[in-house]
Amino acid sequence: QGSRQIAEVSYSPIPQPASAQASAMPTEEIPKLRWLVFGCGGVGGYFGARLAQQGQEVSFMARTATLAALQKHGVRIKSICGDLTVPPEKLGALIDTGALGKAQAEEPSAKKAKIADVFEADVIVLGCKAWEAERCLAMCRPWCGKDTLVLPLQNGVEGFDKVKNIVTSWGIGHALVGCCNIVSAIQEPGMIRHWAADPPYITFGEFGGEPSAKTKQVQAIFENCPGMAGHLELEAMPKIWEKFAFICSTTAVGAVSGPIATQDVIGNTPELQQLWRTCMMEIITLARSYGLKYEDEWLENRVNMLKQAVGATTSCSRDLWAGKPSEVDDLLGSVVRMGKEKGVPTPSISTLFTTLLMREKLARSEAELPIYPLLEGQKVLGTICNHKGQQLPPQWTKEQKKAEDFKRPEWFICPMSSCILSGGNVEVPAGVQMAWEVELGVVINKACANVSKEQAMDYVGGYCVVLDMTGLSIGFEQMKYGLSWTRNKVTASFKPVGPFMKASQVADPENLTLICKVNDKEVTRDTTKLMKFTIAEQIADASALTPLQRGDILLTGAGSLGKLELGDIVEGFIEGMDSKYTVRAKMVAAKSNL
Repeated sequence: QGSRQIAEVSYSPIPQPASAQASAMPTEEIPKLRWLVFGCGGVGGYFGARLAQQGQEVSFMARTATLAALQKHGVRIKSICGDLTVPPEKLGALIDTGALGKAQAEEPSAKKAKIADVFEADVIVLGCKAWEAERCLAMCRPWCGKDTLVLPLQNGVEGFDKVKNIVTSWGIGHALVGCCNIVSAIQEPGMIRHWAADPPYITFGEFGGEPSAKTKQVQAIFENCPGMAGHLELEAMPKIWEKFAFICSTTAVGAVSGPIATQDVIGNTPELQQLWRTCMMEIITLARSYGLKYEDEWLENRVNMLKQAVGATTSCSRDLWAGKPSEVDDLLGSVVRMGKEKGVPTPSISTLFTTLLMREKLARSEAELPIYPLLEGQKVLGTICNHKGQQLPPQWTKEQKKAEDFKRPEWFICPMSSCILSGGNVEVPAGVQMAWEVELGVVINKACANVSKEQAMDYVGGYCVVLDMTGLSIGFEQMKYGLSWTRNKVTASFKPVGPFMKASQVADPENLTLICKVNDKEVTRDTTKLMKFTIAEQIADASALTPLQRGDILLTGAGSLGKLELGDIVEGFIEGMDSKYTVRAKMVAAKSNL
């Protein structure tokens, strides 16, 4: 919940006819219910805030930065339907899911009285990702009473039976089906930005039969909430499958085609639209095999909406591109499974799902492949003055500091486009005095943010040796005034990167000797034993500074540096490691841009 979340882009295919919706109660009979909302992201945060605005008692389950923001500022909405701040004193209990998860793990059978802030919720709203729903629902168990409604808002259809079975196994509570239509994102912890879908709405209903009296109460509340709407459907599953078909097909085509294939591009490119239609028809046929209605005009309405959705992509696609765990199995994977079960062929969805599967396995650490930083990574972060006993030269810095003076790692950052493969040329701008530094590069194996020191090493895929070339005569002038290390570090080709080594090949990365040679003459022997900050501390700090991606490199710092001349050949390697992991580069004059 502390990281950026973008809720699913979705649109209503047709106006909701009054005859298809269950009637609610008169406005004057609207009750005040107690709501427990799991998650304060683009979905849970937005709808929870609107419920609180209406006068409902809303509690959020959140953790870390989001929890702290809610406790300090409440929940804040920046919306095309009107901005809103619900201060903390207007919210119900704010529940720490981190502490709750630990307590439940240590004592799974704990009674309600042993968990703080327990009350009997009238409605539990699941605002998490589909693949997290079972775990998150289990956390909500202490707040479920005999008549509590459980309303899931995840993408997909396969999870509804799981939610229903879990709630049924409790012997209390009553599960509904539901989905939502909103375009929103976490702008910062506790603040949600909503910029499309006016108004956002929740479609929900019973698994079958007439809605209960309490379900009608929920619809009456939704109808009277500013900035949102509710559609209580007598037959909810066809409407939910309509959205499911759209999200699955758009994700399948868009995620495989890449970020340039936004929804409007899919709709306006004949070849992509035809592939999208083929995927849609596979899912429509599957829906009909379950006896569900899907009207032909819904498909054409979706085509028109695709064409108008300029720049839109699905959250599942974005998660896949970013290397994060996604809902691809809950979407495309479920179509494949249900198709096999019903004997409905789904060749297009199956093929596109297979092409995306390795991305998902890497994000979930279910597969191990070599990492190619220059192809997969986005950036290099280098520590400054990270060897004990080092100090920054006074002529180069505003304030002379020793390594021991730093309370946390200090970083410079450069794009991966500044790097070259081992064996390449470092192109030296005219008149620039260059210097060598040899460093251990830590290669990140999966996307992460705000990682703890205790978990940090789980995100190390391996290592490489990097020549951190430095322009001594450029960049340092601005450093005298406390400005950034940019020109002297980020110039193209200044970061030769050696071959990738798996983490298992390096027994103790904090007890290595790195050797640098210039023209086959050894010029330094640095050791990682002298690092001021451990690798785990560096990962924790860097991931708090900026999200890290698979293939990103953290440079752990150099113990020394020395001058270079044009024509010099520089090598860096780890003592005792196979020579194939050596990084090499030649210093050459930069080509003129004229």
